[in-house]
Amino acid sequence: MPKLIKLLFAAFIVSFMASVPISQAAGTGKVVGGEQHRAPDWFKETFLDFKEDASEAAAEGKHVMIFFDLTGCPYCARMMAESVEPQRALIEPYFNSIAIDIKGAREVSTDGENQMTETQLAKKMAIRFTPTIVFLDENAKPVFRINGFWNPAQFRIALKYVRTKAYKKMNISAFAKLQKAAPVYKLKDHQLLTKVTDFSKIKTPLLVLFEDETCSACAELHESVLNRKAVLNELQKFTFVRLNPRKDTAIIDPEGNKTTSAKWAEKLGIRLSPTFVSFDEGKERQRVDGTLYSHHFSAILAYVSGKHYKKYPTWLGYLRVFSKNILQSGKNVDLSKDGVSAKQ
Repeated sequence: MPKLIKLLFAAFIVSFMASVPISQAAGTGKVVGGEQHRAPDWFKETFLDFKEDASEAAAEGKHVMIFFDLTGCPYCARMMAESVEPQRALIEPYFNSIAIDIKGAREVSTDGENQMTETQLAKKMAIRFTPTIVFLDENAKPVFRINGFWNPAQFRIALKYVRTKAYKKMNISAFAKLQKAAPVYKLKDHQLLTKVTDFSKIKTPLLVLFEDETCSACAELHESVLNRKAVLNELQKFTFVRLNPRKDTAIIDPEGNKTTSAKWAEKLGIRLSPTFVSFDEGKERQRVDGTLYSHHFSAILAYVSGKHYKKYPTWLGYLRVFSKNILQSGKNVDLSKDGVSAKQ
């Protein structure tokens, strides 16, 4: 069976385009920034019985890697082009890879008995980002999950983490530290970063950026996303701070506990750099540990700063409103890497 061509138009988010039916009246913006991609030919075509797939993979000394995809996902296209296809030699010998369309109608089974559609599976597994990659062990149990785009260096760590079964002994953050990665990034300044260390006294929403010198994705983050006008406008509503998860900088967390940046990062379960964790009214509201472009990142910030979490359980629900408002203002929603929500 030939691989389905993924015609992209909705981005990394699983339910955006289908949920924003906006007529293209005069003065209404458009959703732009789509691409095209397809699953590699070396991905497996199976009967989508994950229990059987996992058993067959284990017999070959492999894990199953499920790539949850979406028609309309530039992050998926980038993940395939940069992190998956070029690293076939690190994937194919150790993983049986299967593509799942989170809006698809093919029948899938996770236990060898009960059937559901790809769409129902995505809902059951709470797939809120595409791509989402889930690795299964020999019992078809998820052992590790990637939400969103990870660049090649980050993805290589994840592949080794699963291939060596290090997930049985430690989390990926501890595993990454053991790899003794060389510094690849000099921490960049940002006009809105502050040096507050007592987070318990902050009255505004709080946004914490965890990053360190081994971060292979941080330079791009600062050079593009964090300098976009839409993002800057939302960042101004936060107390924006940076912490190094590998250092013991003394801080007081939002609950008033004295701790260090490293200990707090461990408590929060920070998996890699960069990771953003947002807080409001003393509680964590949303985090991002994969690559987001400016449109979705500014939507997440607005979701927290505007306290929309009180109405919408997840930021995806609010994303529809956020995007609709932009379109109705006559501006385009640009989902691409360089998206700026420009006027038509």
